[in-house]
Amino acid sequence: MIIFASFAALILLLIFFGLKIQNLQKELVLSQNSLKTTTRRICDANSSMVILAQQIQSFLAERLDASHKRGLISVKNYEVLQPMFEKISAVAVYCMDKGMSVEEALNAALKDSEVTLEQIREIIKVQPSDLRVAWSKNTLDGFIIACKGLSFPATKTEEKSAD
Repeated sequence: MIIFASFAALILLLIFFGLKIQNLQKELVLSQNSLKTTTRRICDANSSMVILAQQIQSFLAERLDASHKRGLISVKNYEVLQPMFEKISAVAVYCMDKGMSVEEALNAALKDSEVTLEQIREIIKVQPSDLRVAWSKNTLDGFIIACKGLSFPATKTEEKSAD
């Protein structure tokens, strides 16, 4: 009788674990499908981010060129900033994909350039405080804000009207 009860208990336990395994397999399949969907969405978002970064780079580089042609940016500053503005999308990709800080991303993007991060910092030092604060965040949004301010500096009349 005890042997029969033991076998019955083992059979019930086997059935219980069999059902548990089936439920876990269903959850695994659902998780895999969810992972595929999320991965697809991340890839789409990543490609959209790259396109947006390229558009921002193009827009800000055009603004920098226009400001230089109008004489709002000195030749020396333009020669330092122009290589950085050509690498805005690369900096954005490094920050978003690889989790780098802006400083690390700039160093990586400008490694083949004659411009150094120290030269860029010298230009940042003489900028208005809101631009310096954005730069000092060392984040992608601060970098874009700083580039926006650097690409079209405020004129003397704009600075006076802001005060």
